Amino acid sequence: MIRVFIAVLAMFFLPFFAYAAFKFVKDRGDVKDGFLNGAPVNWLLVIGTILAVGTLAKLVSTDILEYEAQQGSPAAIQGPQTPGRSP
Repeated sequence: MIRVFIAVLAMFFLPFFAYAAFKFVKDRGDVKDGFLNGAPVNWLLVIGTILAVGTLAKLVSTDILEYEAQQGSPAAIQGPQTPGRSP
């Protein structure tokens, strides 16, 4: 569960970190007061939310598929059976 939480949280903040890195490189490493004052926060929130929801959906669907793959049919669990006879 913690893996899912950390992955979703990381995907949400990824656009903010990417924008900060872009701004840092663009300003050639010169960090001033108000470094991210002109940041498009609304767009970063939208992109972060889309990435977080997509990551959550992917992880949940993968977990469900793995769980279903572990579940075997009753015949596979009980072993080989002779046709026409009950165990």
